[in-house]
Amino acid sequence: MIRRIQDESRLLPWAEDPIGLRACAAAAAYGLDGHICQFWLQNEDTLLCRMDDTMMLCAGEHVDWEEIKGFLPLTGARVLLCREEEAEHLQLPVLVSGWVMLRENVNRDPAPFCQAEENPSLRELHALLTQCETESFRAPEFEPFYLDLSHRTRHGEAVSIGLRRGGRLIAAAFCTAKTEMMAILSGVAVLPELRGNGFGSAVVRALQEKLCQPKQCVYRAQSENQAFYEALGFQDAFPFRELSLE
Repeated sequence: MIRRIQDESRLLPWAEDPIGLRACAAAAAYGLDGHICQFWLQNEDTLLCRMDDTMMLCAGEHVDWEEIKGFLPLTGARVLLCREEEAEHLQLPVLVSGWVMLRENVNRDPAPFCQAEENPSLRELHALLTQCETESFRAPEFEPFYLDLSHRTRHGEAVSIGLRRGGRLIAAAFCTAKTEMMAILSGVAVLPELRGNGFGSAVVRALQEKLCQPKQCVYRAQSENQAFYEALGFQDAFPFRELSLE
């Protein structure tokens, strides 16, 4: 049976799960009773969380897939994030395929040749993301990006780091989901014309210096940025899928 979560402590078993910690971080930022986020448990070991139009699923050993299939259309979510093995049970259209990469025992070394700026302007950050768009990456819409990241930052649940050259924001990395033990490196961006100069690695190390979690993870699209993250000590942990619920 699927039931709403009323106590934030019920989320603790997923605090070190790369998908589950996104639910934990959403609860810390927005609480359990708002319209932005909703949380459910099925059979005590399967977690579901809806954040805006995205549903997150962490399936346990006693998951009832037929109930999950019937429940998902009722949530109003448009996208489902889950592990590849869970996606195979649902047989829904795949929007994005990729890998979660994990790094443990993070060494926090300061950026070697740039002055890092904490929480740069979100307008500048969004403009940088827009300039970094590719066929597989599109910058989020500005308003929801701004509202969510500014809210999380104000509540101490997110942090951004920027690097400048001549006053211009040229690189940035940010974390929007973290628990006591793990943080997600949510995005890294470097102006296309300045790539290959070490700014991406520098801004990630500057962010790691700021964070205190011993474990960090990152989501990367299939066949993209693997060498970059491996050079920073991340290793593939498991494949993920974003599925269409429409």
